[in-house]
Amino acid sequence: MKYNLLPLILLSFLVVPLLSMGSAPAITVTTQPVYHPGQTVFISGVTSPNTQVGVTIYNPQGKAVYSNVTTSGSNGDYSLKAFTFPTQQSSTFPFGTYTVQVGTTTGFTNSTTFQFLPLTATVNVLVVNSQGVPVQGVTVTADSVTATTNASGQAVLNLPTGTYTLKVVPPSPYSATSENITVTAPNTYSFKITVQVQELALQVVSATSPNVNLKDLTSGTGITMTGGTTLTLMSTVTFAGQPVSTATVTAMYNGTMYNATYMNGYYVITISVPNVQYETDLVIQATYSGMQSNTVTLPLTVNVNEQALIASLNSTIQSLESQLSSLSNTVSSLSSSVSSLSGTVSSLSHTVSTLNGTVASLQGSVSTLSSEYNTLNSRVNALSGLSGTVDIALAVSIIAIIISIVVLILVFRKIS
Repeated sequence: MKYNLLPLILLSFLVVPLLSMGSAPAITVTTQPVYHPGQTVFISGVTSPNTQVGVTIYNPQGKAVYSNVTTSGSNGDYSLKAFTFPTQQSSTFPFGTYTVQVGTTTGFTNSTTFQFLPLTATVNVLVVNSQGVPVQGVTVTADSVTATTNASGQAVLNLPTGTYTLKVVPPSPYSATSENITVTAPNTYSFKITVQVQELALQVVSATSPNVNLKDLTSGTGITMTGGTTLTLMSTVTFAGQPVSTATVTAMYNGTMYNATYMNGYYVITISVPNVQYETDLVIQATYSGMQSNTVTLPLTVNVNEQALIASLNSTIQSLESQLSSLSNTVSSLSSSVSSLSGTVSSLSHTVSTLNGTVASLQGSVSTLSSEYNTLNSRVNALSGLSGTVDIALAVSIIAIIISIVVLILVFRKIS
């Protein structure tokens, strides 16, 4: 396409004033509001009869893509066929807002805009509840295109050819849902989506540890973390679309139940993960007023923290070395005590040996005394005529000898 008439031609129409401008009619400009690939742009309007009209069209980047001059008819109407859009957008003709500027030699100017958009399919969405009653105020979104259902539960979206996730976000007490759709322009489609009353909903909003930082977790979201660290889970619980602070939230991990603490609008669960290699499921569950929500199951993979394991082993070795040193000191002390006891035993053995000698000597003395007693006894019998005084003296001597023998025997037993 060639544009032989440059915008400079139009400059004379836009900036040259006419002394009688105040009495001349203004200029209007119209075009259809939206064009699609392959469609032709037409410009029309009204000004004074038989007047030259300059037309310039600018793309969304402000670059002039069309300039031409036409002449209004005897009734002041003018129109022209500008250009045809390509079947696909390009750097010269990108999708977006185009500006049309017009002007006359009388100095009158005007402008308008139109949209160059991809060809779209019309998507009619009907949102109802489980009883089939239309739901008003539902936000329906596909990519960046959004519409809201009216009193009849209907919303209309215009979508280019493609596959989309149709997200449906109803007001309380209904829960959000989504549906995958595929459309081809310029066809028309109708979808009916049923939303359910939201009762108790559990949302795990984050899982954080030294090497994990995940948000908005749903069942099946995998977590990989390093052992020997702490995993913190933060969840929210809503009932009928409203947050609640008195629910019971638990996490079942490796056979152990953990209870959440409610803090600043979140249910917080802290789990100390041992430093071992394994895989398990982390199951989070919420209950409120006797109702149980759907659980969120997060597959958890724990990798061994080798540096922490080495540090722990080093600490254990140091502890064992300290205990071994203490035991060595104890053994040394016991050896000294045994040596001291050995000396004491040796001394006692020598004492016993000495006492044994003394006892043997005493036994000899007793034998001698016994012999002497026998001799004295014979003499006493021979001297039966002696007075009673001699008998008493002999009796006392005998008693003294017996007492000495008893004392020696007692001393010997005590020493033994």
